[in-house]
Amino acid sequence: MTVTLELEPEVELTATKQAEEQGLPLDKYVEIVVKEAVNQRQRVKQLAQKSFREILAPIHQGFKESGLTEDEIMQKFEKAREDVWQEKQKSE
Repeated sequence: MTVTLELEPEVELTATKQAEEQGLPLDKYVEIVVKEAVNQRQRVKQLAQKSFREILAPIHQGFKESGLTEDEIMQKFEKAREDVWQEKQKSE
């Protein structure tokens, strides 16, 4: 299918630069971007149709299979959060 797009000059310039950075012709780059956007929108739509419980089911299952207690999981989470915070402080 062939589609003609009217892009604002700054969007065209940005797309052209990004295409060049990836070593792609502009038309191929735009095709890839459109495919990614369509796929992303479809994934969001699918997730929006699920309950929060359904979305988190694999995480809950992983917790169960880990054999850790809720307190142990929370301790690991808090440690990881603290480690990330410490790393962020070092880089500032």
